[in-house]
Amino acid sequence: MKRVGNLYDPMISDGNLERAIHDVNASHRWLPRHKPNKTVAWVEEDIPARVKKLREIIIGIIDGTVSLTPPLKKRRYDRSAGKWRDINEPLLWPDQYVHHALVQVLQPAMMKGMDRYCCGSIEKRGIHYGVKTIKKWMKNDRKGTKYCLQLDIRHFYDSIQPRFVVDRMKRLIKDRRVLTLVERVVEHGVLIGIYCSQWFANTILQPLDQMIHQAEYKVSHYLRYMDNFTIFGPNKRKLRKLLAAIRAWLAEIGLEVKGDWQIFPTASRLPAALGYRFGRGYTLLRKRNLLRLKQGLARYRKRKRQGRRISRRLAAGLLSRLGQLRHCNHVGVYQRMNVEGAQRELKDVVRKYTRKERITWNISSGQAA
Repeated sequence: MKRVGNLYDPMISDGNLERAIHDVNASHRWLPRHKPNKTVAWVEEDIPARVKKLREIIIGIIDGTVSLTPPLKKRRYDRSAGKWRDINEPLLWPDQYVHHALVQVLQPAMMKGMDRYCCGSIEKRGIHYGVKTIKKWMKNDRKGTKYCLQLDIRHFYDSIQPRFVVDRMKRLIKDRRVLTLVERVVEHGVLIGIYCSQWFANTILQPLDQMIHQAEYKVSHYLRYMDNFTIFGPNKRKLRKLLAAIRAWLAEIGLEVKGDWQIFPTASRLPAALGYRFGRGYTLLRKRNLLRLKQGLARYRKRKRQGRRISRRLAAGLLSRLGQLRHCNHVGVYQRMNVEGAQRELKDVVRKYTRKERITWNISSGQAA
C-alpha cells in the first residue's frame, strides 16, 4: 500500500482543530446532575484562542517540550461481559482534543486497508451491522457456513505493545512529525478508554485480516468485532490450519489466542456472536442476555407488587434489553413474558422523567427554569 504523506499541516489546520474541539465538547458538555463542564465552557468562551493554543501544544508535544499526562485509571465492572475492566480516562484539556485531532487525519489512511467486515468502534459498523451480515451468510450459504471457527485474543488491549503500533503506522504514513505524535500518544500503552486506542487496535490487525482471506484456507466468510473472530468455512481441516496460522501471526506481535477457541459444525450447534445465536433463517438471543432480560423484568414486577416507584435507570436499562429482541425471533418471548404491556409502562416512566427534566432544565444553557 502506498504510504500517505503531508499530514502535518492538515492536522494543525484551523478546520481540523475546530472539528476536534466540537466533537469532544459535544460529548462532554454535561456532568452528572446537569452540571456544566467548566473545562468545556472555558474552551467555548474563545474557540479561536483555544485553537491557537491547541496548535502550540501539539507542536510542543512533537518537539518534546510538552508531554501528555498519564491517564487516570479506574476499575469498573462490565455487566455485559461479566468481568472487571480497567478504564483509563485522559485529561479533557488538552489530551482528548489532541487525540481527536490526530485520529481525524489518520482515519482515511487507516480505513484504506480495513476489512469490509471489521466491526466495532467504526462509524456505521456496529453490532447490528455484524448481526445482519451473519444472518445473511447463514441463510444464503449453507455450504460455506458448514463449519465455524470462533476465537478471541487474550487480554487484547493490555497485551498490545506500543512499538508494534508505531511500526504499523510507519507502513501507512510517512510524515515523520505525525509519526512522532503517534509515539507520544501511545507512550503509556494502547489503553481502554482512550479514543485513539480503538483505531490503533483495529489497524495492527489489518494484515491478519488479509492473511485470513488467502485462498489456501478456503474461508467462505469472516467477521471480526474488535478482537472477537467469527470465521466460516466448508472444510474443518482448513480451519484448524488457519487457527495455527493465526496463533503464529499473533505470537510475532506478542499476542495470543484465548484458550476457549472452538471449531464446530453449524448443523449441530448455533454460532454465537454479538449477543445472538444464528440459525438457518432464524436468530435467537444469547442465553446470558435472555437471563438478564428475565432478571430485569422480575425486578420491575417486584417493585410494582410492592407499590414502589420504578426508577428511570431501571426503566431505561430494561427498555434497552427489550430493544435487542427486535433483531431476533422474539414473538415467543413476548408471549411468555407478557413483555408488550410492561414495555408501554416503562416508556411512560422514561417519558415522564424526560418531561420533568425539560421543565426543570434548559438543556441548551444549563440553567434552571
